[in-house]
Amino acid sequence: MSLIANLYGRLGGDPVARTTKSGKDMTTVQVAVDVTPRDAAAPETLWVGLLAFGAAAQTLQRAQKGQMVAALGRMTRGVYTPVDGEPRESWAMLCDSLVVTTSAKPTGGARSQGHGEPARDPVPPVESEPAPFYDDDIPFVRHESRFVV
Repeated sequence: MSLIANLYGRLGGDPVARTTKSGKDMTTVQVAVDVTPRDAAAPETLWVGLLAFGAAAQTLQRAQKGQMVAALGRMTRGVYTPVDGEPRESWAMLCDSLVVTTSAKPTGGARSQGHGEPARDPVPPVESEPAPFYDDDIPFVRHESRFVV
C-alpha cells in the first residue's frame, strides 16, 4: 500500500544535487510544510525530505532556500531513535512531479519572478467592444428526464 500525496511548502535549504551510480540526476532538500490546525494557538511545521530524479531533479536544482514548492509523489515514514532515546518519525517524498512557485515575499514585498529576474509590469488589458445584446423572446423549454434504476 502506498501513500500518494501533494505537498506545498518552503525549502529549508538550498537543494543538493547528486548523480547516481548509473548517471541519473538526483536532488534532495528538506521542505517545511505548515500543518497547523485551525484552532491551534501556535504554528506547527512538518519537515519532509524531498527526493527527485530526472526532470524533477533538474527543476529542483534551480530553486533556492525559502522558495515555495508544490510536489506530488509517494510518501514514506521512517522511525528513528536519537541519542536522547525518544523515538521520532521522519517523512520523505519521492517526487513524481514538482513545481517551484513564486510568491509574495514573507515581509509583504512585491512578488518576484524567481531566479533573480526583475519583477515585470502586468500586461495591460486589451480593449474591445462589448458583445452585442440580443433582446430576442426565446422561450425556454423545460425537459424532464427520468432515470430508471
